[in-house]
Amino acid sequence: MNDVAFEWFIPYVPDMKKRLMKAVMISAALVLFFDAVFFAAALLWPALVLAIVDFFLFRSWKFEYEFEYVNGDLDVAKVIRKIKRKEIYHTSRVEFEEFSMGRREAGGRQTRDFTSGRPNAPVCSVLVRGQIVYIEPSDEFLEEMRKYYRF
Repeated sequence: MNDVAFEWFIPYVPDMKKRLMKAVMISAALVLFFDAVFFAAALLWPALVLAIVDFFLFRSWKFEYEFEYVNGDLDVAKVIRKIKRKEIYHTSRVEFEEFSMGRREAGGRQTRDFTSGRPNAPVCSVLVRGQIVYIEPSDEFLEEMRKYYRF
């Protein structure tokens, strides 16, 4: 029997806006902490609250997408901090209306983005049930799609 099965992971990379926000929030927490130590002890509570918010917010940015393609079924899962796995999308190749390389214009359609956010990363656009789904493919997945679609 000729079963087709591929699995690949794409780690998420925060964009420049999130990295800037992270730097500003950490700097603010450090400034509040040093001000609390040297000037006003009342600033210690806001520094602690900001540090706790920073900790949980930045932990939520550590995730990766896991793609599984098995006999025409594509499953996308979000793996959070390599501990928690959450299924977020399922489709079948039969439901693919169009498959193309690069980011396709949405044109008013709903979009689902399962890419890493890295600049110049290879991206495929898949039109499924009126939605555009962006994924970063593996080489094996692209070879399988070339059997069915011209791109």
